[in-house]
Amino acid sequence: MHTIALALASVAFLASPAAAEDKESVSRLLSRGGDMKPRRVADGIWLVSGNSNAYLVTTPEGAVLIDTGLGIQAQRTRKLLLEAAGSPLLRAIVLTHAHPDHIGGSLLWRREGVPVIAHRAFIERNRDQLRFESFRNQRAQVLWAAVMPSGADAVAYPEVTPDVLVDDVHTFEIGGVRFEVIATPGGEGPDGVSVWLPGRRALFTGDLLGPTVASFPNLFTLRGENLRLVTPMLDSIERIRSLGARILLPGHFDPVVGEKKIDALLDKTAAAIRYVHDATVAGMNEGKDLWTLMEEVQLPPELEVSQQYGRVPWGVRAIWEAHTGWFRYESTTELYGVPPTAVYAELAELAGGATPVAARARGHVEKREPLRALHLAEIALAAEPGHRGALEAQLAALELLAERDAGGNFQIDGWLRHRIGVTRAALDQP
Repeated sequence: MHTIALALASVAFLASPAAAEDKESVSRLLSRGGDMKPRRVADGIWLVSGNSNAYLVTTPEGAVLIDTGLGIQAQRTRKLLLEAAGSPLLRAIVLTHAHPDHIGGSLLWRREGVPVIAHRAFIERNRDQLRFESFRNQRAQVLWAAVMPSGADAVAYPEVTPDVLVDDVHTFEIGGVRFEVIATPGGEGPDGVSVWLPGRRALFTGDLLGPTVASFPNLFTLRGENLRLVTPMLDSIERIRSLGARILLPGHFDPVVGEKKIDALLDKTAAAIRYVHDATVAGMNEGKDLWTLMEEVQLPPELEVSQQYGRVPWGVRAIWEAHTGWFRYESTTELYGVPPTAVYAELAELAGGATPVAARARGHVEKREPLRALHLAEIALAAEPGHRGALEAQLAALELLAERDAGGNFQIDGWLRHRIGVTRAALDQP
């Protein structure tokens, strides 16, 4: 499976943060691509939902496609949309951002005379996906291996050159329907656009709010991408909020219907992001270190949103590093290429070898302190890579972390599943 596609798609749409609903939604999408059935979600608007949403907006003089879906699903997406909408003439394609689960079918849909419209930053973002394809796919095998669709098209990063580049707003009209393509950077990077149909009060947001609405955004991705900046995202949310949409059509999962519901959703999302940002900046100015802020900054009850994909502590670190970079003024060694792990084996030797360090790690597991246990287990394993006691302590710590999270965050779940598997395999060795 394509690293970004699954990462964007394998999370739950949350109108409320109920845990049972979260897991049910995740299970539905992890069945490898949603239901893939065409739906008429509003007058003249058709949706096919695979690992991401593709929309076809019909008018008396042709149709506009908004996102194309994942490459491996593109043939079926195209067939279903055209059949459901009566095979209209395609007049334009809008790509909400450069993630391949949204542009994977672009080459299949593209035709002479059919302009592709995207943000000006789309070109560099698309190149960025191609530039780091191998790096991110390797990470995908770690995080998403249990649920990744197979096939060459699934891992393809298409190179797409838009015909129309949007800096602020690009408007056009087809069949009496006005389309406004609005620059809305934020949720998934600087190249986001939203599509506004003022006559139908319909707003297509792509992944401006992240792959799940009503959730804390993924300001940092475990798979490795540029940090997402808070200020542009807040500006974009305010911009679309002022439109007064009656239906919000996101890049994943179901539309949100009702002006009051949409306004409340956008208001709470923006307030949660702003709270974490401001609390982080205040803590930095008070002289608190990053680790303290990652522990201390939490959303107040009235601003609680799902953290199944993005997490507040990751947001704290992303905000810190986006503002100040990676040098934290904690150690001179931060400035050089010798990591702390370089002295782990020596630390174990000073402690009497791997066995007493592993025993101390096990003690932290028994005190339900898995992160401290992991630090010590890694020191013991640096001294003696196959040490059984250290591997057992590491496995117990990882399982305790998995138990605590209970599937509450899809990215953590994927990482812990991988590390537990690696540790068990090491224990199975002679």
